[in-house]
Amino acid sequence: MSERRWLSWVLAAVTGVGLLGCVDGEGGPPQGGQIGGVHGSEGGCDEEAEDIGADVVSPLGFSANEVIAALSGERSAPLTWAKGGSTTATLSLGELVSARFVRSQPAYGGGPEGSGPGIAEPALATDCADHLQIDVPLAFATEDGAFDDSFSVTLRAPQVDAGSFHHKIDLEALQGSYEVTEVDPAEFREVIVYLRGTLSSSAVDGTISGVAESYPTESGPDGSVSAQLFNVAEF
Repeated sequence: MSERRWLSWVLAAVTGVGLLGCVDGEGGPPQGGQIGGVHGSEGGCDEEAEDIGADVVSPLGFSANEVIAALSGERSAPLTWAKGGSTTATLSLGELVSARFVRSQPAYGGGPEGSGPGIAEPALATDCADHLQIDVPLAFATEDGAFDDSFSVTLRAPQVDAGSFHHKIDLEALQGSYEVTEVDPAEFREVIVYLRGTLSSSAVDGTISGVAESYPTESGPDGSVSAQLFNVAEF
C-alpha cells in the first residue's frame, strides 16, 4: 500500500505543482468542485469558483477579455529536446470560450499517516492565489514538425499580463510527428505526457514531460504500481 500512496503523490506532484495551479489534467474546471460558488479541493488548494462574464471586471481588477488581449498573438521560444537537439516552439491563444473567478487558499488535511487527530498540515505546497480560469484554444507547434496541434486549455491568470496552463496531451490525436521514445511504452501500463507553459505579455516558457506507470506487481488488492518520470523538452 505504501507504493500505491507513493504513486499518487508522484502524480499529484506532476499535475498539481508550480505552473499547473489547481486544474485537472484536461485543462478543465477544478476537479472535486462545481462551478457557481461550490468549494472543491485539488492540487493542494481549497477553491471556490464561480462563472464570470468575459468583460466583467473581477475582484482582481481586470476581466478575462483583458487577459486574452494582453496575451494574444504568437509567442516563440527556443526549445531543447531532452534527448538532444533543438528547435523553436510557437504558441498562440484563440478566442475566449468561458471564464471563472476562483478564490483559492491552501487546503489542509489530517496530516501524514500515523499522526494523531487534530493535526492539520497543508495537503501539498503550491500557489493558491486567487485567479481567473479562462478556457481558451491553444495552438502549439515546433519548427521541426514534432508538434503541430491545437488544444483546449484552461489558462490560470492571477494577473492581467500573465497566465499559466497545463494540458494532458492525447498522444493518439497528435497532428505532429512526436512519439514517446524517452521510455518504451510497451514496458508500461500507461504513459502520459503533459505540456505546461507560462505566458507573459512578451514571452513564453514551459516544459513537456511525462509519467510512465508500471504494470501491477500482482493482481488483487495487494498489487502495487510505481511510476517513472521523464523529461521530453523545455522551452
